[in-house]
Amino acid sequence: MFLLVGSSAAMADNHEEYSDEGIIPVEIFACNFRDGKGPDDLNAVSAKWNEWMDENEATDYFAAHMYPNYSTELGFDVAWIGGWKDGNAMGAGTDMWMSEGGELGAEFNEVLEDCPSHVMFATMNMREPKDSDDDDDDNFVLAFSNCTIKEGKTFEDVQAAQEQWNAHADEHGFVGGSWVMWPIWGESGDADYDFKYVGSAPNYAALGNNFQMMASGHWRANEEIWEGLLDCDSARIYSSTSVREMPEDDD
Repeated sequence: MFLLVGSSAAMADNHEEYSDEGIIPVEIFACNFRDGKGPDDLNAVSAKWNEWMDENEATDYFAAHMYPNYSTELGFDVAWIGGWKDGNAMGAGTDMWMSEGGELGAEFNEVLEDCPSHVMFATMNMREPKDSDDDDDDNFVLAFSNCTIKEGKTFEDVQAAQEQWNAHADEHGFVGGSWVMWPIWGESGDADYDFKYVGSAPNYAALGNNFQMMASGHWRANEEIWEGLLDCDSARIYSSTSVREMPEDDD
């Protein structure tokens, strides 16, 4: 498995093991802009939403906009990825939005024509990103692949391989964070994967550096570690911008 993924401190701060079990709920909306609308319009409404969240002291949710870069026929213009620190926060936050967010929801609907997909994922951090002086906390890159565990293998085998790859990546200077996302609600019945394998990079320079290190020979170790474990499709790459972050310590 040729894992050309990097890391982002922003993703780590917001995803990493907020629940005791290390699994948090993460939602993704895939949406299309209305004619004449675009990223600036979405940013404006998202800023109002962020203020509304502050007013309601909703500090247990993160969000980002994702714009497809390397992709084929995804069928949407922009995706919203957001998640909570745990399931209790997800339930309470959803109730609050559905009962009190109607006015803001209407403003989002003036920008977005439709959101044909809304899927909830159980998400686990697999490799903790490292902070970097070059990180931009607002802008980063995300890579998504659909993966299936091969017959006769288990997720425990995947975790063991990930630990081996993490050690190799640390030793050789890969800047890499990764997550797995199991679809739990809203996915099409035609979905033919077990989980999404997700990586992030602070920018395209970091993603390109990871690519070059792989191309220079580290692909051999990568293939040896992951051989016979997973079938994964080609990664889709998204240019992403943080909309809201969770505090690291939210007591």
